[in-house]
Amino acid sequence: MSTLFIEAFGQLLPGGELIDSEEEDLYSVFRARAELMGWSTTSGRRSLLWEMEEAELTAGTKEARIGFVQVGLNVGDIEGVEVPPPPTSGFHYVPLGMRQRATEPAMVLPAVVQCFDDALRRFGEVELSGLQVTTLSLDPRTRSPADDLVSGLNWFNLSSSRRTTALMAFDQELLGNRTEAELVADLRLWNTGSFEFGPAVAVPEQHAVIASFESEPVSPARSGFGVSVTLPEWTASAVAWAIAIVMDRARAGAPDVSRFAVRVTRDG
Repeated sequence: MSTLFIEAFGQLLPGGELIDSEEEDLYSVFRARAELMGWSTTSGRRSLLWEMEEAELTAGTKEARIGFVQVGLNVGDIEGVEVPPPPTSGFHYVPLGMRQRATEPAMVLPAVVQCFDDALRRFGEVELSGLQVTTLSLDPRTRSPADDLVSGLNWFNLSSSRRTTALMAFDQELLGNRTEAELVADLRLWNTGSFEFGPAVAVPEQHAVIASFESEPVSPARSGFGVSVTLPEWTASAVAWAIAIVMDRARAGAPDVSRFAVRVTRDG
């Protein structure tokens, strides 16, 4: 099952709570926000972008992680899959040979990250220092959502005074057979004025991608370099847009890559 696991880093400060954490948890609030906006549903209707799996507040624990959400992406069209024939003798159960196609993760990311950020801010004042997105068991890429991402850029046509820089780190799986320089060159073709990728920069250890699952070790990029990125503003939606483009370009170069991690940390 294709999965997105998203972690928020920074601080969750008391004093701005809108929801009592004794009465509600992040799972219920994230789920309700997703249903309200039509992004996902638990009511028996078809989910549009993702299906709910897990969510939890983790403020005060390791790595300054505020919380995480995990969503499944297998919510697309029903399709047939090849099923190996059963043995020739005896009685056997045979799988139906049907499954739901997974949504392309870069298409889902802006909405799911915004939903996550909205839910976190119900529990206090959020000082967001970074986000990490880890993908697991992705289907091979079938189409690029880049046109959809670019068509939403008017949202980010802001005053230049709001611009901020950030550091984007990634693991070896995202690079595939490419070097960091080759990925940066590809990303710079997508510089929009609102978002500017490059140059390649060294990644301090505290900003490197981390292993989110004990069973899924993380291998930092070969040279320990990442990408500097200028954002139109430091918000969850801007960070999500930048990560989505990186995911799309990585999948363009290696359509069959099934897992990788990307982390964005505010510079300074």
